[in-house]
Amino acid sequence: MLTKVCGRCGRKIKINEQCECQKQRHKEYDRYSRNKESAAIYHSKMWKLLSDDCKRKCNGLDLYALHVKHKLVKGTLSHHITEIAEDKNRAYDQSNLIYLSDKSHAEIHEAYKKSEMSKKKIQGILFDIIKAGGGT
Repeated sequence: MLTKVCGRCGRKIKINEQCECQKQRHKEYDRYSRNKESAAIYHSKMWKLLSDDCKRKCNGLDLYALHVKHKLVKGTLSHHITEIAEDKNRAYDQSNLIYLSDKSHAEIHEAYKKSEMSKKKIQGILFDIIKAGGGT
């Protein structure tokens, strides 16, 4: 059986499983921080299928790291380029999703927070990656 070490708590876990500390962290975020409307989207069956499709299209790679930094990095999540809070109608829009690693996701959200101009610039880059066939 292949195992890995959890980067948060150091516990040994099976390679294809998520650590309990991660599951607990996500539960707490959903309960205390996440917008309830967004939580309903992220827990829906439709979202899970869409997110899996997004991952499959890019072979599980972080498209931002690949196209911008020219590095092969394993992705971990599907990111809404135009956030749900901005446009709920794009929540299930495949052309609004890009697969990222946690590191790229944090970097992108920092750019989003910096200024509206920075946010539009990074969104333009992400949409260009998708239009150029990133992930298909």
